[in-house]
Amino acid sequence: MSKTSKPSHLVKRYNTYFAVLYVPKEIQYIIGKAKFSKSTGTDNRKLAETIAQVYVMGWKAEIEAARSKSDDPLIQSAKDIRKLLKSSPAHLVQDAIDEEIAKLNLAKKEIHAEVFEQIATGKNQYLEDVLKNWKKHEEDRGLSQKNIDQMFSDIEIMTTQFPTAPLITAKSVDLWIRHIAKKGKLSASSVTRIIGSSKNFFKYLQFIKEIPQTEPNPFIVPVEFKISNKPNSKSVNKTQSWLPFSPKEIVSLYKIALDENQKLADLILIAMYTGARIEEICSLLCKDVDLKEESITIVDAKTEAGERTIPIHPYIKDRIEKLIEDSTDDYLLSGLTKNKYGDRANSLGQRFGRLKTRQKFSSRYVFHSIRKTFTTMLENAGVGENLAADIVGHEKPRITYGLYSGGASLEVMREAIKKISYDI
Repeated sequence: MSKTSKPSHLVKRYNTYFAVLYVPKEIQYIIGKAKFSKSTGTDNRKLAETIAQVYVMGWKAEIEAARSKSDDPLIQSAKDIRKLLKSSPAHLVQDAIDEEIAKLNLAKKEIHAEVFEQIATGKNQYLEDVLKNWKKHEEDRGLSQKNIDQMFSDIEIMTTQFPTAPLITAKSVDLWIRHIAKKGKLSASSVTRIIGSSKNFFKYLQFIKEIPQTEPNPFIVPVEFKISNKPNSKSVNKTQSWLPFSPKEIVSLYKIALDENQKLADLILIAMYTGARIEEICSLLCKDVDLKEESITIVDAKTEAGERTIPIHPYIKDRIEKLIEDSTDDYLLSGLTKNKYGDRANSLGQRFGRLKTRQKFSSRYVFHSIRKTFTTMLENAGVGENLAADIVGHEKPRITYGLYSGGASLEVMREAIKKISYDI
């Protein structure tokens, strides 16, 4: 007969069973204690189990509620007292701080007491306030508003959990990221992104001397969430690069678009013969097109190398002229609306996504796949890597051309681009 195992959440003290539940370390600050403990009032184990289950259910509910919010009244009180340090006698303010800390300790909220003292005395800043300054810092550095907003959202999740810098430790960060990943069913890429944003914020905290420069950055992606793009990697999470459409496949998509949406068809056509990114095409102004030189200048590029002037392929010259003639807002692709980040490509990008999905293309095929198609066709036509890099706006693969060359001439690029041909 097997030995009966000890019931979970029960501890016997002086012939009486106590219900016990340990608080996860990453939220001990919010709960204010390391564990819950309460007497069941009985030495009968079966009865104690029943009573303990009721206690534990309530405690678990409290833990879940605590995970999504911080103790704002306590934080606000600490911030208010901190302001008084500037205008009131220091010893009176310190008395108020000591009194509040004593109350928290008496209530067995030692971690609350620690955070309260850090903020009230000015030893540490409240990180949600610091986050606002971080945002201004990144704007001044020139980071795009879209990236800032995404990072701000990620860091906000972190600062809700860690209201002051001393709470950020390698162990607590590891517990925290695993919890939110499990609770939110986050993908490996989401976990990696949140860790990356938090790592950036940690460096900012070091920059403003909230955290010592010598402190190692604790924001490390757990092994099970690491992503590898190496083909021989044994990583659980692997990225797969986007695939190029075949020339036949992209022609088929173009013809379907012609029947459904002329703007989408024009977008696809220009990409087919320039290899330009969707954002580059949608931001093209009519003045960026030189019909006399038969060239297009791309100025709103993703990288410095992306800013380039390329020849207009003879096949699309007439269509480009017609788009300029019909434009009502100075854009080559007229009538597109901007999102809050000034991006005109969103609606057409989504429309393309629905089109390729209907045609049974997997997630590895995106609009950028047309750029891959174009580059593949240049390679198959014998166009050299450096010349292809000039046309599509990539960094030169070799140091000599990359550092010292001013780039291929328009005429040299024109001869190369004429080798692109589709069976339309």
